Amino acid sequence: MRVKPHRAPRVLLASVAQGRTILRGCWAFFRTRKILALGVFAGALALGALTHLQDQALLAKIHFWNDAQENVARQIAWFLGTFGDYLTYNLPLSLLIWLYGVATKSSAWRRVAMICFLGATLAGLFDDFFRLTLGRPRPDTLDHTHLSDGFYGITYAFSGGFQSFPSGHAAAVFGTAVALLVTDLPLGLLTTAVALGVVWARMELYRHYPSDVVVGSIIGIYFGLLVGFGAKLRAPRPLITTR
Repeated sequence: MRVKPHRAPRVLLASVAQGRTILRGCWAFFRTRKILALGVFAGALALGALTHLQDQALLAKIHFWNDAQENVARQIAWFLGTFGDYLTYNLPLSLLIWLYGVATKSSAWRRVAMICFLGATLAGLFDDFFRLTLGRPRPDTLDHTHLSDGFYGITYAFSGGFQSFPSGHAAAVFGTAVALLVTDLPLGLLTTAVALGVVWARMELYRHYPSDVVVGSIIGIYFGLLVGFGAKLRAPRPLITTR
C-alpha cells in the first residue's frame, strides 16, 4: 500500500514516540531490578571464564564433519555468519517489519519493529564497549600471527581480527530474538532459530570461540528481556491493534 506523503511524517514521529516510550519502560524495568542485572553479568563472566578454559577443546568438537559434510557446513555457516550481522540482518528485519506496519496501518507492527531494533541496538552497543577494548584475537587470526590467545587491550582492539570477545553477532541476534520472544512469540521463535544458527556459524567459521558467543549471547538475552519487558511495562492498556 502506498503511503501518502502527508502521512509519512506522522508515522515517523509516532514510531519515534513508540521508541521513546519503550526506552522509558526499559529504564523503569532496570531501576527496579538492578540486582538482577548485576547477577546476570556476574553469571556471564563466571560462565565465560569457565568456558574460556575449554575453548580450544570445545571449538574442535564443533568441527566433526567429514570432507563432504564440511563443505556443506561451511557454505551454510558462511551465509548465516555473513548475513546474520547487525547491518545485514537486524536493521533490515526491523525496517521490513516497520514497513509492513506502515503498509497495513498497524501501530502494533510498528511497535514490534521498534522492539526488534532496540533489542539489537542496546545489546550491540553494550557488547561493543568490551569488544573494542579487550582486544582478543579471533581464532582464525591466530593462524596468521605469532601471538597466543589472550586479551591484548585497546591498542589491538581496533586492528582487524582482534574483536573476538564478546561476540557482537551473538549479542545483536539474541537481543532481537529474546525481545520478540517476550512480545511476539511466533516471530520470537523464528528469530531465536536464526540466532542459534548465527552463533554456530561464527564458531564454524573460526571467527569466535565458544566463550565469545556464550558471553555475547547472555548480553543479548539480558537486553532482549530488558526491552521486551520494558515494552510491556509501558504498553497502553488495552492495546488496540489491527493485526
